[in-house]
Amino acid sequence: MAELNGLKNIKCRKADKPLSEEQMKTIAGLIYDSDPFIYPAMFKNRQEAETVIPKMIRAGDQMFRRENLFVALEGTKVVGVLVWMRGPMFWDKKIYEKCGGKAQYIDRVAMEYLNLFTEASPDTASVIRISVQEEKRGNQIGSLLMDTFLEAEKGPYQLYVLSNNMEAILFFRQKGFSIRETRPGFSLDYQALPCYWMVKDR
Repeated sequence: MAELNGLKNIKCRKADKPLSEEQMKTIAGLIYDSDPFIYPAMFKNRQEAETVIPKMIRAGDQMFRRENLFVALEGTKVVGVLVWMRGPMFWDKKIYEKCGGKAQYIDRVAMEYLNLFTEASPDTASVIRISVQEEKRGNQIGSLLMDTFLEAEKGPYQLYVLSNNMEAILFFRQKGFSIRETRPGFSLDYQALPCYWMVKDR
């Protein structure tokens, strides 16, 4: 379990131990907050995400599952999360619907965003989301989460980031990622900026 030098009470680890209901609700909220386009298209609001995502985690959804999570903890409180997966993702909405998801746009999300991950090679580790509680940002918690993940999981790595998110682009460059291609961004009104496909070999 990695520890942050500046905040001795913040520790990061893989979510390989059981998570409480409150921890899973917090994780779901952090995931929802991590993108202004994708998750509002998957869930009608944050409250619905906090109900549905924990059920998906327990049900073993291909993307939302405990083995795909790294968490930053302040005591027992989750203050950050990194969502990842290895290999291609062929997402099936059956678990989403069984767990109460019912957004009318879910097929568009799957086609225009989730299908990006079908292209991953079997050994590629995809960083899907990294999110830190707003009041804890600026304390290098995201950096600790990423370092913990990179130490625990072998590359090659990939991720997608909106082309105007300069802070995130600089962050990932500092972690060894480089821009490989520009891809279309996702939004319900088709107004999202393009996103960068960023990669790191090892």
